[in-house]
This record gives sequence, C-alpha cells and structure tokens, in this order.
Amino acid sequence: MAFTAFIDDSGTDPQQAVANATLIIVPAARIPALEREWNLLKQKEGFSEWHTSEFVARNPKSDFADWDTQKGARVFRRVRQICKKYCVQPMSFSVFKQDYDEVVLPILPFADKHHYTWAIRSLLERTDLWRHNKNLPFPLEYVFSWMGEKRRNERRREIEDLLEQAEEDAKEEGHAGEFEHWTFRRHEEVPALQCVDALAWTIYQYGMLVFCKKPLCEDAQSAWEDFRKYLAGKWQFDVAITRANLKKWAEAEAADGRSEKRLREWKERKYGAKAGE
Repeated sequence: MAFTAFIDDSGTDPQQAVANATLIIVPAARIPALEREWNLLKQKEGFSEWHTSEFVARNPKSDFADWDTQKGARVFRRVRQICKKYCVQPMSFSVFKQDYDEVVLPILPFADKHHYTWAIRSLLERTDLWRHNKNLPFPLEYVFSWMGEKRRNERRREIEDLLEQAEEDAKEEGHAGEFEHWTFRRHEEVPALQCVDALAWTIYQYGMLVFCKKPLCEDAQSAWEDFRKYLAGKWQFDVAITRANLKKWAEAEAADGRSEKRLREWKERKYGAKAGE
C-alpha cells in the first residue's frame, strides 16, 4: 500500500516566536474518499477553502466572516473528524525560535538557517523510520503546502535542498528513491492540506502556550483536547522541544561530526568548493 504525507507549517513569519511543521499520513487509496467527503462539507456549509487561522479570527474578507459560534463549532468539529478519519499517522515538531538561535546555531553553525527547515528535517527522519518499521514496500509521497516560486522564496529553496540531501543519504544507505516523490501544491487545491492545516494550527497554539504562556482560546482548547484524546498513543510529536533537549541534540550532532561532513560535501558538489568553506 502506498501512502502520502501532507505537510503544513505554522509560525514561519519572522515575527512569530514558534515554528512548527506538521504532517498527516494518508493511504493513497483513501485520498479520493477524503476529497469527496471534503467537497460535500464545503458545499453544505458554504466555504471555498479552509484556513483555520482565518476561521478563528472570522476574517472579514473570508467565507467565515459572518459565522456564528454554533456554526463555527460544528464545522470545525467536522473538519477535525475528517482529518482523524483519514490520517493513519500524524507527526509534528515545534521549536521556540529563540532557543534554536541561542542554543543550536552557536554549536552547529552549519545548521539550517530557517527554523521550519529544521522541523522538516526532523519530520523526514521520523517518516523514514516509520515506513521501515512498518515494512512498507513503497516510499512515501510528500505534498508540501505552497511556498511560492522557488526562485523567489529562500525558504522553499532550503526545503528542496534538504530533500535532495535526504535522497543522497538514502542512496548511500541502499534506499534510493526514498525522498524523490514530492511536490508543492496550492492549499486551496488539496483538501488534505486543508485538513492538516487544522492540526498544525492547533499544535502551534499549544506551542505558544508552552513557550510563551499564551492561553489557548476556546477554539484552540477544544481542538487540542479533541486531537489529543483521539490520537492518544499515535502521536509522533515533539510538540514543545525543550531548550535542554535542543542543546543535547546539537552537542551530539557536533560530537558525531558526520552530518556536518555530509552537508559540506553536498554543498561543494552542488554549489562549488567555496560553499563548503
């Protein structure tokens, strides 16, 4: 059986304190059913695409502007139901940006520039482990939420570089093709990306509670309790990686040295000798 991982981000704005990358893994054969169910929900409730942050804020320029509390709670609950119904494995990583900048970068100056890239790197390591533990015969397909054109978006270029590095590492380990199947798709075109948006937003809100002591709003509280209860035992999360654990990870990477060596060699091959200096 083939599976697809749909990936969304929260907190990538430089002004936001927490960065998060979240994915849901869906059996490829179940995607048409998910899309049918999603389209029926849109038609019934009258919205064109789901953006959790716009829904919660009742963005005046969105389809959610005039929704009352009862309808909002009903539709958001249904969004979560569809996400839970088709997701066989969720994964997520959140990091407090200040901790990353102050703890990781001084120890690992070669580390990812963007916090979101680090979170994606952590997710890819986890999905690779998940697939092999399940003895699945086919690599995952990865669908990322649109990040703009590559030539204009540094964050997207860094993600694509990361995927290229991951595939090289997979080839060296005898798993060629592990990270070759990926695309960036527009949020409005892919119902599963709108589903994972709800989960990513919820986890980001929880990260803001843990790192910044920002209380959960009513929608975030109900969504967090809903997801946490339903997926008990299935989470593959570091919802709020602590500063101490970040430092421990960075020191281990520095002591090992292999990651830096591989990255320098990859940059030299792709960008020339000066890139490795």
